[in-house]
Amino acid sequence: MSSIPLKSLDSLAATLLLALHVLALSWFALNHPIYTWDVVPYVATTFAAETEDPAAVHEATYGLLRQSLDAAQFNALISGEYAAAMYSSPENFATQLSMYEIKPLYVLVLGGLAAVGVNPVQGIIWLSLIPGLLICVILFLWLRNLTGPMQAALVVILFSICARLFDLSRIPTPDNLSALMVLAGVYLLLARGWVAAAVICLGLSIWVRSNNILFVAPLLALLCWNHWRRGEPLRSADLYWYSGGLSFGVFSYFSISAVYDYDWWRLFYHTLVQPIVDIEEFSIHFSWNKYLQILSNAALDLVTLDQVLQWLSSNALLFLLLWVMTANWDILARILCPKQQVSISEAALLCMLVIMATILLFPLISGLDRLLCASYAIITVSAVDPHSDPLGTES
Repeated sequence: MSSIPLKSLDSLAATLLLALHVLALSWFALNHPIYTWDVVPYVATTFAAETEDPAAVHEATYGLLRQSLDAAQFNALISGEYAAAMYSSPENFATQLSMYEIKPLYVLVLGGLAAVGVNPVQGIIWLSLIPGLLICVILFLWLRNLTGPMQAALVVILFSICARLFDLSRIPTPDNLSALMVLAGVYLLLARGWVAAAVICLGLSIWVRSNNILFVAPLLALLCWNHWRRGEPLRSADLYWYSGGLSFGVFSYFSISAVYDYDWWRLFYHTLVQPIVDIEEFSIHFSWNKYLQILSNAALDLVTLDQVLQWLSSNALLFLLLWVMTANWDILARILCPKQQVSISEAALLCMLVIMATILLFPLISGLDRLLCASYAIITVSAVDPHSDPLGTES
């Protein structure tokens, strides 16, 4: 009887290790879900699609939550000044929904699950868990070809811990789905060379979370720039997809913002200054003094040991340092070189800039990780093999 090659054994062991990791992540998420207040408005969007009556939506939403959660979980959703105000006023509650409906693809998928009989409360957790598992699978497939199966499995497990996938996969937010769409788009583009599928994923990611435009637009613009710099034909399928995707992304961002009345300052104020009970009545104009005060307070908070530990535990700094230690520092020269296509190191540079922009837009000490999972994943791939070239790149 012939012996099994060591390479096959290594691949089998890595696959089993990844399978155990996926099972552990699934068990943990399904048995220890975290129902933050976000579950309330997202559940409400499934009822708001059927009726415009605020009282009916309010009653159906809290009725389903009371039925689906235990007493302690439900009471946590109506405790505190803001949550209590939402529970007591259907009209004020209705004004909050636009801040959640602004993720139309996520809301559409959740509504589709509800339409086929899935309880939205459980459906929301599945919409966090399944993308979290797929993020692990995509990272494993990508890294396996760069390093080896066992190394890839170990990096995926380490990434899951550092990027807090165990938490992101059990909270009622679109963060994991958003990260999956961005990561899948970059994987399809750089590892598989499937331009059309990649652009579609990246474009649709904006419909899951509109601030993905911070990464998608520069990436597609860079692809257009490199295509032109290489002297390639302007009439080519790839350029059509890059430029079409860029146009679609920009159009999507402004269309979604207009339809759902997105206002960065209002969201900033609601998140970092004071919760707004009646969104439609908010009339405080942007103030540089207030913005800089919040920004400086966040910076000054880092002086205290407790806040330093919170910041370090957010992992944004960890992945920024990872990028600094592993980056190819000739990135700018290679971007300007007409014989180079976009590679993982350029994508990681964009992710670093996205992290910095996110900190400036929402200077959170804690809670930042859930917005940056895709950036963390791309930086991780770049750190594992920063010199890997995209499929089909000229040498």
